[in-house]
Amino acid sequence: MIIPNTNIEDWAKPIYIASKIGDDVDDEGNSISVYDTPVFYKFNYRGVSSQAEMQEFGEDAKIMLRMVIPLDKYLNVFKEFDVAYTDGLTPEGEEINGQNANYRLLPPRNGGSVIIIYMKRINGK
Repeated sequence: MIIPNTNIEDWAKPIYIASKIGDDVDDEGNSISVYDTPVFYKFNYRGVSSQAEMQEFGEDAKIMLRMVIPLDKYLNVFKEFDVAYTDGLTPEGEEINGQNANYRLLPPRNGGSVIIIYMKRINGK
């Protein structure tokens, strides 16, 4: 009999998340987001694939990830518009925080004992 690995830590992957701290205007008058220093975590995230998710997000589901994290440790830590670095990307060498991020967080959802966060790929990254 094969026993599945239920240890969440074994499924976790490296991810950096930079919290959005405000907005500013660049030299040309364009609005830009300002991010805090990215923080390293190890969370379980994967591509969006369930039928319900496909119906909710439509075509965007192809460019989204779903992350499940413990509610007790991370309640009110992440918010909509924070950015994430996945798939081996890191903030190393950034001149501006958030510059290398490849996903933007959608509003966190309460999933009972966990927080469910969907992330949408940032265009061109």
